[in-house]
Amino acid sequence: MPEVGNGHLATVVGSDSLFMNGLYNGANLSSHRARIPSPSGYSIQSDSVRPSGLARTYSLDVGRGIFTETYQGGGVKVTLRTYAHSTLSNLLVSELALSRDDVNKEVKVNVKVNPGSPSEDVDFQKTTLGMLRGLTREAEYPELAPRTEFFLLTAGYLQGNITMSPNSRGETYLALAVLGHDKDIVLAEYALAMQAWESGQLLPLHTEGWTKFWNRGRIDIGGNIDMARLTYASLYYILSSLPLANDSGPSWPFFGVSPGGLAHGSRGKDYLGHIFWDQDTWIYPGVALLHPDLGRRVVETRTRTLDAARLLAKRTGYKGARFPWESAFTGLETCPADPYGEREIHINGDISFMFRQYWQLTHDMSLMRDGKGAELVWGVADFWASRVTQDRQTGAYRILGVMPPDEWHPLVNDSAYTNNIAIISLEFANQMKRIMGQPENPQWSEISARMVRPYDAVKDFHPEFDGFDPRGRTKQADVVLLSFPLMVDMKPSTRQNDLTIYDLTTPQGPAPAMTWGMFLVGWLELGDETKAETLLKRSIKNAQEPFQVWTENADGEGAVNFLTGMGGYLQSVLFGYGGCRIHDDLITFEPRLMPNVTRMRFVGLSYRGCSIDIEYDAEKLSLTMTSIDKGHGGLRVRFQEVGQWKDLVVGQRVDKKKQGFDLQSK
Repeated sequence: MPEVGNGHLATVVGSDSLFMNGLYNGANLSSHRARIPSPSGYSIQSDSVRPSGLARTYSLDVGRGIFTETYQGGGVKVTLRTYAHSTLSNLLVSELALSRDDVNKEVKVNVKVNPGSPSEDVDFQKTTLGMLRGLTREAEYPELAPRTEFFLLTAGYLQGNITMSPNSRGETYLALAVLGHDKDIVLAEYALAMQAWESGQLLPLHTEGWTKFWNRGRIDIGGNIDMARLTYASLYYILSSLPLANDSGPSWPFFGVSPGGLAHGSRGKDYLGHIFWDQDTWIYPGVALLHPDLGRRVVETRTRTLDAARLLAKRTGYKGARFPWESAFTGLETCPADPYGEREIHINGDISFMFRQYWQLTHDMSLMRDGKGAELVWGVADFWASRVTQDRQTGAYRILGVMPPDEWHPLVNDSAYTNNIAIISLEFANQMKRIMGQPENPQWSEISARMVRPYDAVKDFHPEFDGFDPRGRTKQADVVLLSFPLMVDMKPSTRQNDLTIYDLTTPQGPAPAMTWGMFLVGWLELGDETKAETLLKRSIKNAQEPFQVWTENADGEGAVNFLTGMGGYLQSVLFGYGGCRIHDDLITFEPRLMPNVTRMRFVGLSYRGCSIDIEYDAEKLSLTMTSIDKGHGGLRVRFQEVGQWKDLVVGQRVDKKKQGFDLQSK
């Protein structure tokens, strides 16, 4: 079954578990999402429905964020709706709607709830206010934060036999679960929910919220309903784990996106709800282009834990800020298995790279200067400077004893990916020094200039690490990430050789979902649409019917609701077929149609405070700037066939033959 969520709370429909943003239980490396027995795991017993013989359907309306179980026929309709409210974020709603065209027809159902076993993570006690007070059993790192308190208020109950009242043609029954860290917020939101229900606005407010999100940013695929469904579903599941409403206040921030989303991650499952590089490298870029406000919330999950990263660096003998491989509540290491937390240090470069992309897309000085963004970037650079080893003979700087993204090689020296992203981190740190009017750090400059950059000049490819044997096996996209998203300068022949060699070393079955999307981007960059189509078909095998829920592996194994794979797919659409590349001073596009698609449209793509719609088919391209935020100057465009910059005007569409183009802020 799919999940419904709003970034604050989420559940798999009909399941026995409810989860809340930032609610973790377990000491240090045993930390995981705290499971709350769901008060809303409702389903209809099919053999109880009267009249009998009604057709049953399940549907997920991603446009409105609603899951429905429906029985219909002969003028009778029974609908069970479940949704996490898009604007009242503490609210999980269940509605049972019964209707009939003849009051003489008996309409009756039996609704069951699936609360499961008592929680092993939370102790509950009733309060005088008629709600439950929950307290997690173990603090993650008690020296940083105590156990977490929260409150759960339920109202209405759908369990048992429900029969339509005499002479009624339509009735709707309501059950609410209100969940939050502050009892006053929970009570206030319950009152707002009941006011909205009594005025008939509870559901419309929710659907209007989702409509606004889709109107602000989405990807439309024309001429191929299957690809359109897959694309909308991928964006829906990611959005469902992001804070759709920013109403929890600074006392309860957004904690981050886990590979399995907010509705997964209990003890021993789905990466425990931890935050990995998946958020920064795979999920963030698509969100940042389509929903920059949510992109900032993702970026702020890292500034929130900057002090913890400094503490982790100090505890492990390094300088600056060292971010953990897996993060949960406190921002200290929560990875339960060796040697990932010790060696997979590329996470630090991944985070710095996300801040670089954020700066390139927004030029948001408030976050970089006042919101600790620059401090974070400089802290990561200081960590790299203390982590490298200088070769006494050559003077080159090396990074020894690491695990690259390819986790099948757990202890290597000079990982091509790790070294290159460290170089980018150091260079960006000095760039931020210049932007802030401060002198550059000469140590960062020296290390970035003299860092080992693995390259085999004879075979013209990038070895994954020192001593790499291309006859071996690799787990996932690693070296292929050098060209994109890292955009390391290389010859086309080198890029092609990297793609060819690592395609052979990476087995199709076990490779995680996001891998093939990056190979796809690489082949499109080289103009090979045939190879890209093969990789597209390979990548989307991880989307499972009927609700397009991605799994980590194509055979259905691994993490469920694998947002990392969905993020990789959306990147293959935006950066692969859209040909988007983010640079310091402009953003470029080289649009191509996906196979068996007649039209593509990027709605509300955001750049430097401006929103633009980009639409193209096999022959034509149109651009429409739809808005400019206050304080921004607008955009100009340069088409390949023209070569000159032209100012865009809000609301005025520019039509051209399909071709590459650049956008730049004015």
